[in-house]
Amino acid sequence: MEITPLSNYPRDAVDRLLNVIHLFRDIRASSEWQYDVLLKRSRLTSLAPGEKLFAAGDMDQWVYFLLRGELHVQVEPQGGGPTERPLAMIRPGELFGDLAMLLAEPRSADVVASPTSRETLVLGVDCTLFTDLEDFSLLHLPTKLVFYRNMVHSLRWKLEVYRSKYPSHELANSHRKLKLYTGPKNSREELLALADQARALARILLDWNAEFGSGQLVDEKSDMSDFLESMLS
Repeated sequence: MEITPLSNYPRDAVDRLLNVIHLFRDIRASSEWQYDVLLKRSRLTSLAPGEKLFAAGDMDQWVYFLLRGELHVQVEPQGGGPTERPLAMIRPGELFGDLAMLLAEPRSADVVASPTSRETLVLGVDCTLFTDLEDFSLLHLPTKLVFYRNMVHSLRWKLEVYRSKYPSHELANSHRKLKLYTGPKNSREELLALADQARALARILLDWNAEFGSGQLVDEKSDMSDFLESMLS
């Protein structure tokens, strides 16, 4: 594993690389200075085939975006076993690792570079900048709003995919029961509401992922590549 701060790369190359990520693109459109702050707390990780990015039980505050290659989400088999069972695949452009950050809990699965990926490149963002909702010394209110709006959108999308696949499951409509924020826009009240909503959505997604991890929703003949949305934190 090779970890390199973004500051070590030419700025124009970094801008091109991150322009495909909504979070960075949206923050840059709002404030070039805030974009620079975020770049200083981000890093690129290069993985060899089969190399592990993080393991179940790890505790950290990093959220990740896959830029190149393919990653496998793995969980230990129920009742023990010789090998871990692949749960899902993560492909370029996908956000992952957000559940552990939002819920301040250990990671619930291993994430490993695919053995067939010649090059796996992952962007990591240190999200300690976003966790204190009252501290605007480095990241201002508009920037934190962009972050949590992105988190909520990503989580709701994953839950909608689950709902479409399993409409009769008891969890299918859980996220739709959460009340949307209707107060003043671009306010601290909205930020607090978005953070609460993101945590609630993350908890529901974690419950879904536990169903997949236990094998209750996916049988041995299922094509795991169809479950891109079932990324564990």
